[in-house]
Amino acid sequence: MQVYTAPKLNKVKVTSDFWKRYRELVVKEVLPYQWKVMNDEADISIAEDPQNNGQDKNSHAVANLKIAAGEMKGHHYGFPFQDTDVYKWLEAAAYSFGYHPNPDLKKITDNLIDLIAKAQDDDGYLSTYFQIDAPERKFKRLQQSHELYTMGHYIEAGVAYYNATGNEKALDIAKRMADCIDNNFGLEEGKIPGYDGHPEIELALSRLYEVTQDKKYLDLAHYFLTQRGQDPAFFEKQIKADGDSVDRDLIPGMRDFTREYYLAAEPIKDQKVPHGHAVRVVYLCTGMAYVARYTGDKDLLAACDRFWNDIVKRQMYITGNIGQTTTGEAFTYDYDLPNDTDYGETCASVGMSFFARQMLNIHAKGEYADVLEKELFNGALSGMSLDGKHFFYVNPLEADPAASKGNPGKSHVLTHR
Repeated sequence: MQVYTAPKLNKVKVTSDFWKRYRELVVKEVLPYQWKVMNDEADISIAEDPQNNGQDKNSHAVANLKIAAGEMKGHHYGFPFQDTDVYKWLEAAAYSFGYHPNPDLKKITDNLIDLIAKAQDDDGYLSTYFQIDAPERKFKRLQQSHELYTMGHYIEAGVAYYNATGNEKALDIAKRMADCIDNNFGLEEGKIPGYDGHPEIELALSRLYEVTQDKKYLDLAHYFLTQRGQDPAFFEKQIKADGDSVDRDLIPGMRDFTREYYLAAEPIKDQKVPHGHAVRVVYLCTGMAYVARYTGDKDLLAACDRFWNDIVKRQMYITGNIGQTTTGEAFTYDYDLPNDTDYGETCASVGMSFFARQMLNIHAKGEYADVLEKELFNGALSGMSLDGKHFFYVNPLEADPAASKGNPGKSHVLTHR
């Protein structure tokens, strides 16, 4: 199978009025507003949601880092992956410097890099929930912990920030994280022969390899992809060893999903179609496409093509939405595309755009650019309001106020944006 290598484009100027407006909106409204949100300083307006998926106005995301860094006292607040809000914000800020230099924002981001460096453990580990409240449980419950997922999001941000500003400290944090992961995971004696319950680290390590050209990061990404599903009972074994009681769960209900949900029932090369949580699927696919392109692994290349064809031809809405059901935010079955109960998580559409971009890097075919365009204009763009201060998680194609109020199966379908 021949792999197409796309030329590198380092200088791109966006001239479209449509996209220029959104890019300036990010700089002028989104980034300042979200910085206030993460510091618990924003005046937040949250729409009524019967499923209660976003009623908490507190973030504490920056405070968690300050506690881990020893600058504040207190306990961790939020999900185990709360840190990722900070890292995705930092990544967005880094990209904005490429078209809108902003010295005031750069002071904030440079100080944030200093804080993250201070919060990082000596061995490179950084996930504030475990550092603050559960240090004895690091890497012990990977099905639910999102530790590698969280660190992967920083690695992406660190690479983007280094590329945008030349900040060596930002890249050094990322390398130390990756080295920590490399020291803890693998098939060698004394290492953990597993992987995260939520794919992400695979694509992050690929991006770190791109900027450092250190092959150990690419090898580690390849390991995580090829090891997934080799021991289908890996997560259950970890849960038993960590304490089987449900009150030990890091996120309630996560143990109830199937192995297929985590794409861990069998090795990737044997998986015919991508079942499970939609965002997990497309993050995994993005990592596969990255690693397949750089290594030439034919099994991963074949899986990329197989998964792409299934998603695009049998599981995707006309808007690019993927993930049909609110139960687990997941794929269901071929051609199941109901308008009135569509979940269509914004994050899944964003992830699908990542997958499309990497597939375009492998094969010079218009179908990948077509899907990328579909996602950018529809599935992903619908996640942000025109004022840049309201964000939408679920994207149904049909809404009936009576149905949303009276049918629990449609309660996730909000009837106003």
